[in-house]
Amino acid sequence: PYITVPKVYQDLCTRRILVSEWMDGMKLSECSPEKIAEVTPYAQEAFLVQLFSEGFFHADPHPGNILLLNESNTTDAKVALIDCGLMASIQQ
Repeated sequence: PYITVPKVYQDLCTRRILVSEWMDGMKLSECSPEKIAEVTPYAQEAFLVQLFSEGFFHADPHPGNILLLNESNTTDAKVALIDCGLMASIQQ
């Protein structure tokens, strides 16, 4: 429940354009070390589950693609994984 991804609007997407829901937050690359330390366990678990359990994962996980969501967020999520235009899968 601590991680979310933006809804993708398939009918507006093209081969080169990904259109998704707006996520209101701050990139981890712009956060204080304390805030980064607070959300790192959630993001780390999310990426490990994607890779080892699901075999389908966000293939561009840099701090600019991970948002610390603002308090006004309407879900229980604290972190959003954005820019899901590059995904990959592995066979087990």
